[in-house]
Amino acid sequence: MSNELTIIKSENVNMIIADTPKVYNENVLSNDKCNAFGKSLLNQIAQQGMNDELDQQAAAFIEKARKTVKKMNEKRSPLTKLFDNIRTEFTSLENDIDPTKTGTVAYKLQQQRNTYAAAKRAEEERRRAEALRQQQIVQARQKYAIDCEEVISRKANDFVQGKCFKLRQLFESTTLDNYSEVYNQLKNYVVEINLSEFDMFMPHSTMFPQAEQKAMWDDAIKSSTENLVARLASEVERIRQDLLDMMPSRRQQLEAAAKASAEEAERIRREMAERDAAEKARQAQEQAEREQRERAAAEMRRATTEVGNLFDQQATAEVVTYQPKTSVKKKITVLNPEGFADILSMWWSNEGCHLSVEDLNKTCKKMLTYCEKLANDKTNPQFIQSEHVCYEDVVKAK
Repeated sequence: MSNELTIIKSENVNMIIADTPKVYNENVLSNDKCNAFGKSLLNQIAQQGMNDELDQQAAAFIEKARKTVKKMNEKRSPLTKLFDNIRTEFTSLENDIDPTKTGTVAYKLQQQRNTYAAAKRAEEERRRAEALRQQQIVQARQKYAIDCEEVISRKANDFVQGKCFKLRQLFESTTLDNYSEVYNQLKNYVVEINLSEFDMFMPHSTMFPQAEQKAMWDDAIKSSTENLVARLASEVERIRQDLLDMMPSRRQQLEAAAKASAEEAERIRREMAERDAAEKARQAQEQAEREQRERAAAEMRRATTEVGNLFDQQATAEVVTYQPKTSVKKKITVLNPEGFADILSMWWSNEGCHLSVEDLNKTCKKMLTYCEKLANDKTNPQFIQSEHVCYEDVVKAK
């Protein structure tokens, strides 16, 4: 901007200093005279009431007041215009470097920074999202490994329960006629365990490929095979041997029932049934306790893994890269005219309904003016039909 200003010159400042008091005093005098005459008219109206003569005098006074205002304006206008021009010169200097004013160098630089900050923020969000996705995949693999262990353990327990149930059924089916057959079946019973049958129970995840899941499942089966097969065989063998050891006493009970009276035989059979039920309950309790211990161990592994994952996620989020300081705020973009109805609805429900009539008159001035314009249309007046709105006639003398 040029340093040679045509407005801020010493002669202009001297003119303001010289003429302003004179013009001000003349306008003060005009103001006093006008107000004095007008107040005298108001006093007469207050004392006598309005009549034709006073109405004509008031009309003449109002017209004279208009002319006086015009003369006062003509006197001060050169001075105030000069003031305005000087103020404009100063403000133009300020506006020329104001970052909030469109087109200034600072504004353009701010726009460049905004664009860069938005790009950096988007880049950082992408980085975080990708890091989080990779972390979630790692966590999904960890969870999947635990799920595989749980499934194998649960199905192994189901396997033991199933085998024990069949052995118990065989034992309880013993009669004097089939005793030898049942005894030999228990004695020669071989536990066959094929963990590949568990494949149908393989868990599934949506976080990483199916082929990788199958490989992890196969590894879990392979790592479990030696110890798991030995444990299952041992548990079933223990039950088988217990039942086999009870076979002689079972035969004695059956022989005693066969020789006893009907009543005694019924008592013996009832005792046998009660012992069978008690044994089933004991085995079921042992199974439940074993499953509870395994679930607790799995939950502990899962909890430990989750704690580690939380630290990993925090570390991922705290990767330090340069980020410009930003202020992120939401800005509404209205997609169609109906959107303004939604905006007005939200404004009304959150703020408008709590405002006074006076405040609403100020806020809704433009809408009020438009509705009044419709009501004052000479050819096709339109009115709001509502119990909350009324129209009043405003009479103005001309």
